[in-house]
Amino acid sequence: MNDTSRPRVARAPARSSAAASGGATAAPLRPALSVERIAEAALALIDEGGLDQLSMRRLGQTLGVQAMALYHHLPSKGRLLDAVMDCLVRGFDLPEPGSMPAMDRLRHGLHAYRGIALRHPQAFPLLVGRRFNSPGAFAFHERLLQVFDELGLTPPQTARWFRTLGYFANGAGMADIASREQAPDATPLALQRAPESIGLPHGVAVAPHLRVDGLDEVFEFGLDVLLGALAAQLAAPGRAPARRAGRSR
Repeated sequence: MNDTSRPRVARAPARSSAAASGGATAAPLRPALSVERIAEAALALIDEGGLDQLSMRRLGQTLGVQAMALYHHLPSKGRLLDAVMDCLVRGFDLPEPGSMPAMDRLRHGLHAYRGIALRHPQAFPLLVGRRFNSPGAFAFHERLLQVFDELGLTPPQTARWFRTLGYFANGAGMADIASREQAPDATPLALQRAPESIGLPHGVAVAPHLRVDGLDEVFEFGLDVLLGALAAQLAAPGRAPARRAGRSR
């Protein structure tokens, strides 16, 4: 019998690796977990729904992992919030030493800090209500303290002015959030929307000057008062001249 008389056997089509494994397609690889990636995802959740909506379980779902996987990188929710604070201050815009006078750098830094409240109104209360307790926050802290050193302040004076300006900047940031009705469960503000409904003469008279569109001017006024007082202290008779940027004690 020649070859033409043999029955032909149909060949099965080649099987793909996906078919060979039961038809499942390979899932795209996720970026590896890191403290920074986890913190950025947590900040995004806070920005979207507020601090009350952040949980390790929900964060794990967002990242596509079990909540327990997060604890390998951050052992508690407190450490997670510390990492979120690092995220908030990571982009803090403070001009480099020597780029401008130290007092101007300080003013610029206070504006930049207020900017965090404007960009992240739901997360900014972390910076107000929690103490700095992580490498990123300490680095932010150090950059600010360096400015006071350049101005020629002693450590006790630095602590006093750091606290005083911090009270102002934190209060201004929280007032910005409240005045823009961005606080959790905010109700419509009569001072902004219908001041005449207050029915009290002093409140009605001052209300137009407390509107959101006047917040920038008020913040600048506060900086002028505080930094003016600091400049006066630095110019007091008998004080040593301010240190130049880059010099150590």
